[in-house]
Amino acid sequence: MFSKQEQRSWIKIECARGRTARQCHQGLQEACGESALPYRTVSRWVKAFNQGRQNVADIRRPGRPSASEEEVYALSALLESD
Repeated sequence: MFSKQEQRSWIKIECARGRTARQCHQGLQEACGESALPYRTVSRWVKAFNQGRQNVADIRRPGRPSASEEEVYALSALLESD
């Protein structure tokens, strides 16, 4: 229904309006139903936005990068053709 990033954007707007984490979570549950972010996640984002965070995208973390199934399939096809 709504992506994580869209839900985060909505949380950011609600924080700017002075809403609490509980109010944000209730609003997401009304709009998104079971696909709403969990309360703990909403609480973390509310805290981050209240501390001045502006970006709704995930922060890149060190470690093994993720790969899509399409990338894995394309790479395996290239390896088999060699």
